[in-house]
Amino acid sequence: MSGDADLFGLANDLAGLIGCPITIEDPDTVVVAYGGNHAGVDRTRVETILNRQVPPDVRRALDRAGVFDRLRTSDDVVVAELSELQMSPRAVIAVRDEGELLGSIWAATGGAPSAAQEAALRAAGPVVARHLRAVRRAADDAGRARTEQLARLLTGGEVAVREAAESGLPDRLVAVAVRGRSLERVAGALALHLDAVAPRSVCAMRDDTLFALLAASSGRRIVADFLERVSGRAEVVAGIGESVPALELPRSAATAESIVEVLLGRDTGPRVAELREVFADMLVDRVRGFLTAHAEASPLVALERYDVEHHAGLVDAVDAYLTSAGNVARAAEALRVHPNTIRNRLRRAREACGVDPDAPATRLALTVHLAARRSD
Repeated sequence: MSGDADLFGLANDLAGLIGCPITIEDPDTVVVAYGGNHAGVDRTRVETILNRQVPPDVRRALDRAGVFDRLRTSDDVVVAELSELQMSPRAVIAVRDEGELLGSIWAATGGAPSAAQEAALRAAGPVVARHLRAVRRAADDAGRARTEQLARLLTGGEVAVREAAESGLPDRLVAVAVRGRSLERVAGALALHLDAVAPRSVCAMRDDTLFALLAASSGRRIVADFLERVSGRAEVVAGIGESVPALELPRSAATAESIVEVLLGRDTGPRVAELREVFADMLVDRVRGFLTAHAEASPLVALERYDVEHHAGLVDAVDAYLTSAGNVARAAEALRVHPNTIRNRLRRAREACGVDPDAPATRLALTVHLAARRSD
C-alpha cells in the first residue's frame, strides 16, 4: 500500500475514533489526506476538500487569529473558530518529527474537544508524523522523476516523442509556464490538482519556473481554474504556449516563458494568457531588445548622427513623412514647413545617409524604431 493510501486509512481510523471528520494538512494548509463525512460540516470544510487546500480567505483569517503561530510553537491542542466566516470550531494539533513541523491534524469537533478527543489527537501525532515522513520521501522521489521526465520532454525531437508515447501523454500538448512569488506552495498544490483532474500531464520545476505539460484541449481551462482558487494566486502568472506535438515542445515552452515575462511586467490585467492576448506587447519587447543590442546599425541612428552634425532636421522630416503615410503635403503641414523642405530633407537622407524612407524594409525599420522611442 502506498504512503498516501496509508495516510488516508489512518485519517479514516482517526475520524472514527474521535467521532468527527478529519483533515491532515501540510504546513502550507494543503490537504494530504482526509477521513470521515465532511458534507455536513460547513462551507469551509467542503471547499477545503474539493480544492485540496484551505480557502485563501480562511487561511488569512486563521493567520490573523494567531492559529498558525500557535501551531509553530506549541504541542497543545488548539481550538480554531471563525464565527465571522461561519466556520464551526476545529480542534487542531501540530504534527512534528524531531522538532520539525511536518503538518497538522484538523478535527471538525463542532465545539470544544472533549478530553478523550484531545488525548486521541495527541496520540495520533507521532503516528501521523511517521506517515508524513514516508509521504514526503515518496513525494521527493516522485518529484525527481517528474523533473527528469520534464527535461526529456522539453528536449524535443525524438527523445520527447518517445517519452510522450511511453507516458501515455495526449497527441497535442501545451506547455504552461508559471512564475512569481510563493511558487513552491503553488507547485505542490498544482501537482496535487493535476493528479486529480489531469493525470495524463507532467508538472515540475525547472530553474525558477514551474512547468506543466497538459492536453491542448483543456490546458488553459485547468490552469486558469486552479489559479482562480488556490492560495497565493495573485502572486503568480501563467503563460500558455502553443498547441504542439511532443516533437515541438521546446517551442511551446519558450513561448510560455515569454508570455510570463510580459505578464510579470504588468501591474494589472490577466494573470493567465496565451500568445494572441499579449502578441503586441511581446513584439514590442522583442524589438526593443533587438534595438538595444544593435541600435548602432539602425537607419534612424544614421539620421540622428547627421542631424547632430548638420542640424538638418532629417529625423523630424522622415518621422512626419512616415506618419503621413508618404504624403509630403501632410508631412509639411504637420511640421509647418514648405513641401519642398520635406522633399529636400528626404533627398538628403537618401544621398548623405543612404536611408531611403520609401524602401519597404527601411520604412518598416524606421517606423518600428520611432515607435519604440516614443514608448520608452
